[in-house]
Amino acid sequence: MSSPSPEAVGLGLNTADPATLVIDLNCAFASIEQQHAAELRGRPLAIAAYATDAATIVSSSREARDLGIKTGMRVFEAKAIFPAIVIREPDPPLYRTVSDKLIEIMLRHSPEVLRMSIDEASMNLAGTPGLKKLGPEGVGRAVKQAIREEVGECVTASVGVSTSIWMAKQASNLDKRDGLRRIDHSNLLSVFASLQLTDLSGIAEATARRLARAGIVTPLQFLQATPPRLGLAGMHVELARGWSMRLRGFEVGAFETARRKSYSHSHVLARATASQGELEELLMRLSDMVGRRLRSANRLGSVVSVGVVYRPDAGGFSKQSKQPSPISTGDEIYQAALTLLAARDPRRTVGTLGVGLSGLSDGDAGQLDLFAPAARPRGERLEAAMDAIRDRFGEEALQRSRLLGRARVVRERIAFGNTGHPDEARKDDA
Repeated sequence: MSSPSPEAVGLGLNTADPATLVIDLNCAFASIEQQHAAELRGRPLAIAAYATDAATIVSSSREARDLGIKTGMRVFEAKAIFPAIVIREPDPPLYRTVSDKLIEIMLRHSPEVLRMSIDEASMNLAGTPGLKKLGPEGVGRAVKQAIREEVGECVTASVGVSTSIWMAKQASNLDKRDGLRRIDHSNLLSVFASLQLTDLSGIAEATARRLARAGIVTPLQFLQATPPRLGLAGMHVELARGWSMRLRGFEVGAFETARRKSYSHSHVLARATASQGELEELLMRLSDMVGRRLRSANRLGSVVSVGVVYRPDAGGFSKQSKQPSPISTGDEIYQAALTLLAARDPRRTVGTLGVGLSGLSDGDAGQLDLFAPAARPRGERLEAAMDAIRDRFGEEALQRSRLLGRARVVRERIAFGNTGHPDEARKDDA
């Protein structure tokens, strides 16, 4: 690597040789579906949370994106652009299989691999034979080749190379179509000059507006801003210090791997309803799913929330209540949520219903045991047994008696915000 420039030194940029890679699967859910089903290849395809016109698109194929169909659109908006677009619901187990294969491939090159989301992971090559033999770009090319050979030619990945996870992610974002890009002290300033604030991971529109109030409207101005100036944007000292390090290519702990603050599940009904019985059954399913994900992560929650969107006139409400003590079972969540649901207007039809749990804390160490002491509440022991049976025989192996014979209307899905494993969720935006 060339010697650092006086400007890079003056700004305090990280001048180390890059050894961090971020691998990001492109159009992940859609491309995995195209690999799995040959008839979908080459066709505009969108993966939507549910197969309804009001559902949100969580992934679209390259062919769809070339038409202007993007993540976050509603299905009806996509159909207005291209009526013949193929709509599929998510297949989380299929996506996890590919995600696990990606991790397996990366572990061949480094023992230090971090799954950032279901379609994205990072690895540290420091001290590995591959770094010395191939260089970081060579390892990136080897990973891409393995994906092509072992997952399939429809699934491509963008690789980012840099000195930290966050900066490597910025590099991977520079070319989202099978790219391989590097950011280090020699080109960081030129890269930042080509970006907008909201192109930076972690800077949403609201944050950009706050920074603008302090006169910071570009990534270069953000990089050069002093802590007092960042304070004018409402950024406290520790956060400002973290961003100062991150923007200079240094690793900042916990930023990329912060634990989630809530668990939720929502469902867009194919047919809006005002039936209390139907809504209670849906609420029960949603509560069970939230509880299962919560227990899988060995966590408890103390604030239950319910969200309702009416149809056809939209509108709705969101209410929450704090529980006397932390809970984790579907029945506890359901009972609290049922009380909150009573706030709905019984004359209006409900199109979307959601249940959430926040105010999280860690549960007891280890997974709940089928043969736990009698002191453990009966409800927890019962749902632990149900978890074990479903883990082995599938989600439909057990049903509450009230739901027997009912069609499964709530599917497990990859939701907006995380990794797609049962205890997490994320929007596919590659």
